[in-house]
Amino acid sequence: MTRTAQRVFEHRRIWRVTPDALREACLLLFAAISRDHPTVDHVVGIANGGVAPAHILAARLGVKPRTVQARHNTDDDLYRQATGKVTVDFDAFHRTLGHRELDGTILVVDDICGSGATLRELRNALTPVLAPDSRVITATLCLNTGAQTCPNYSVWAVSDWVSFPWEKRPDQPTTDLPIPDRVTSHA
Repeated sequence: MTRTAQRVFEHRRIWRVTPDALREACLLLFAAISRDHPTVDHVVGIANGGVAPAHILAARLGVKPRTVQARHNTDDDLYRQATGKVTVDFDAFHRTLGHRELDGTILVVDDICGSGATLRELRNALTPVLAPDSRVITATLCLNTGAQTCPNYSVWAVSDWVSFPWEKRPDQPTTDLPIPDRVTSHA
């Protein structure tokens, strides 16, 4: 039995990603990914949280964004620990491909890498539709310090809960994450 990484929650604050910080984070991710990968052929956003950043990155990269439904938490309660049980609606995603293979460089985007389980599970789910020469890279806005699997790129390292612009704002006070000035490469 594989043990699921535990997300780190210091319970000091609830971080909030502002729209301005989101925009800057996506610009920085675009610059870092473009520097390391001259061509990105596909962008896949993990729904729900990866959809907005995936659309921003896909527009900058000049490719059509795709979405795959994946769920790790059973609900959106604050400070929910990872279960290790990730569900991926891969059949719906595969139908949107027209049952074709993904070739070239595929960028998978999510809002946060909490434990790493969602990125791991999605990479496994994509394997049957990858062309032999394809390469999967991953990017997240946030990386929880408890994650065992890291994305290739992340912007903020966090040790508390994070609220994103597309989510209902928590009933508790939040602290804005600073406007980022760099991306971390975990390659």
